[in-house]
Amino acid sequence: MVSIRHFFGKTGDGVWSVDEDGLIVYWNQAAVDLLGYSPEEAVAQHCWELLAGRSPQGAPYCAPQCPVRQAIKHDRPISSIDVQLRHRNGHYIHANMSTIPLPVELDELDESILVHLLRSRDKSGRINQSFRVHLLGPLVVLRQDGSQVRGPLWNRVKTRALMAYLTMQKGTAVSREQILEMLWPDLEYKAAMHNLNTTVYNLRRSLEPDLEKASRSRYLLYQNGCYRLAEASAYWLDIDAFESGIRQARQEMDMETAVKKYKAALSLYRGDYLYDLTDTHNWVRDQQFRLQAIYITALAELADLYHSLELYEEAIDVYQLILSVDCCQEESCRKLMALFTHLGKRGEAIQVCQRLTQCLADELDILMSDKTRALYEKIKSSC
Repeated sequence: MVSIRHFFGKTGDGVWSVDEDGLIVYWNQAAVDLLGYSPEEAVAQHCWELLAGRSPQGAPYCAPQCPVRQAIKHDRPISSIDVQLRHRNGHYIHANMSTIPLPVELDELDESILVHLLRSRDKSGRINQSFRVHLLGPLVVLRQDGSQVRGPLWNRVKTRALMAYLTMQKGTAVSREQILEMLWPDLEYKAAMHNLNTTVYNLRRSLEPDLEKASRSRYLLYQNGCYRLAEASAYWLDIDAFESGIRQARQEMDMETAVKKYKAALSLYRGDYLYDLTDTHNWVRDQQFRLQAIYITALAELADLYHSLELYEEAIDVYQLILSVDCCQEESCRKLMALFTHLGKRGEAIQVCQRLTQCLADELDILMSDKTRALYEKIKSSC
């Protein structure tokens, strides 16, 4: 029986195959080169979750019942398509993809197989990304050439706030009225409109300093009373890469590989979401709380991995990082106390509990839980 590897192992196209459930069962070296994922990272993943395919216009394409599977189901020809697929680093590549339904008798597996062949649309394999946008921490925007958006107009809070707000819409048009409500909720309409027009001008000039006329911006578009960022669905966003990296780390079965994936994803968290805008824009806060919770949970998962690998000092460092973000995390405090005690550092364990007591009183006006108190008393009695 002939295998997929025999047919496609040496082709220059990126090749991966999926079974009836959409799980990847083969991933060749050219796919590694194009998309960044190793075979170990790709195999046994659902293709639509790993690659999050989109049309060239940014509309969702990959799904459990994608157009390719629908064509096969209804016995229609499968045409090659242009598609955007998510690279391991979080950006999207622009490529052309063909699909071959592979007869069962040609493969060594007892199930139907779809083979996808991928070829890059440009030399680098990437779609032309106008910007890389960092929202974790203060807003940072990098142009395609690597230069950072700067300048006095960019330094104005409302300019950055408008960029951040429109970026999060990922190309969806937003009405002027909605922007006015988000950025100038307390101003009368005429004054708010004046501010909006000024801020739009400032943002266009910041993104494209060489524009002859700001109204000719390629990126900040206006139509029918609405604004949107052109090609925003193709921007690299640190939030997308961060959340995707955490998901991949959680799915990793090998603990040492999982640690590497957690560290790579967590390194994108430069600080709380748009913390330079928090004091002036309430709409930032919900997203900020959500992402901080993901960050803290992922740190705790990384610390648990270190503990399981008996890398106790590394685990201690991570628990201390968690408490530097949120000093009221009782579970992390207990685990840190237990680690210090295990290493014979009971004094440090007691200090952790004392800091927790003070933090709970100052921040939440509550006492520590019975579980934490019991651990504290146990450690204290053994000194």
